[in-house]
Amino acid sequence: MRQLAILLTGISLLFLVSCTDDKVDNTPPQIKFLQIDPTPGPMEVCGEPDPFAISILGGEILKIHTRITDDIALSQLKADIHPNFDCHGHRTISTDDWLVLELKDLEGKEVDMELGFPVPEMVTAGFYHMQIRVVDQSGNTTPTTDFWNLHVRNPHDTLAPIISIIDEEQLPSGISRGEALSFNVEVIDNKPFNFGGNARIELNYRRSNSNNLFNAVDKELTGSEKSTITEVQFSIPQTLVTGDYLFFLTAYDGVNNESETMRMEVAIQ
Repeated sequence: MRQLAILLTGISLLFLVSCTDDKVDNTPPQIKFLQIDPTPGPMEVCGEPDPFAISILGGEILKIHTRITDDIALSQLKADIHPNFDCHGHRTISTDDWLVLELKDLEGKEVDMELGFPVPEMVTAGFYHMQIRVVDQSGNTTPTTDFWNLHVRNPHDTLAPIISIIDEEQLPSGISRGEALSFNVEVIDNKPFNFGGNARIELNYRRSNSNNLFNAVDKELTGSEKSTITEVQFSIPQTLVTGDYLFFLTAYDGVNNESETMRMEVAIQ
């Protein structure tokens, strides 16, 4: 028994030593962007300045030259491009949302890689997100800082519509719950509203002291005309908390170009 106990103790010590000698790889891989075409530049995205946003036209190719390194062994690169319309949420009819999800296998400790992402020619205009991440063979990933805002324009229509409120001075400064906030707007565009299938008017709102945005009206514009006068109406919910609110009115044309947003301050009673 004594010899068996000594033998088991020796095996346990050997196991502990071998585990202690194993080196755990906690170092994430690195990705360096050597060149990006088109060149990133300053732009306002969702109300916030971005010094390195990318603007590109449908039909062009986003080209990225990267150098990827790891201390032991690389495994895979993931590229993801998806819409960020209205800073999230959208539907489209006959334009093409730009969607990319690519996985590329990597080997070795250093790789120079040329990436190319063609933009659909009849692309849905607007803001997109792009993220490029690398994972090594130990499962470590690059930081989430490898993230880009993309402003994509449709080459068939790069002009935004114009929206205005008729008799804006008559808008109420306050309204009671259960009543209807109603006003007429005029929308003018350079293309027919049914070109592309995305033309609409959106009315959103939030409390003045909150960043939580809610949709009040999503009204489609489907005619073949280039201008229209239409009513926007929103019944104030009885359950809405009283207080000061901000309403945001925006028009979108058929390819999803976005007008200047009009802002209204309304006290809900």
